[in-house]
Amino acid sequence: MANRPGCSAEAMQDTESHSLRGAIDAGALHDFRTEFERLEPLASGALDDPLSPGELRLQLEDGIGEASTATITVRWSVKDDYNVHYSDGAGRNLHWDVHPHDYTVPAGDAHYHPPPNASSEDDDVEASCISVTELVLVARAVHQLWRAGYDSGTVDPLNDAINPP
Repeated sequence: MANRPGCSAEAMQDTESHSLRGAIDAGALHDFRTEFERLEPLASGALDDPLSPGELRLQLEDGIGEASTATITVRWSVKDDYNVHYSDGAGRNLHWDVHPHDYTVPAGDAHYHPPPNASSEDDDVEASCISVTELVLVARAVHQLWRAGYDSGTVDPLNDAINPP
């Protein structure tokens, strides 16, 4: 899982009932960063470790609504499982995931943990509106959803698109 404030990725894997399959794909993180930065002038990305990256952190110069800062943290595995986690200065967290899980809903691997706290409670997890699986298309979908939230000033539209991008 991506880092949540006060939680390491390792601690989250220990406390959650699901995780990404396979090792982190460093090339995928580079490609995600390239595409997201190409689309979004407010974003700049960096890997947590250039030699053995575990995640990509995209810093945004502004957040959604009252948030003055935001970060999108991406983990992508060699099995094409992923976790894309948005957090901001207003204390909101959410993420779009594709990986095995034991939630009641949804039936497939794609799911969404809504704001404000990206809860992993079974009743809170929803189906993700992102149905594309190609890395560049997922980056575009995340950008489109983030931009919709940014332009509207609310996190409400972050899982409301129909098959973005």
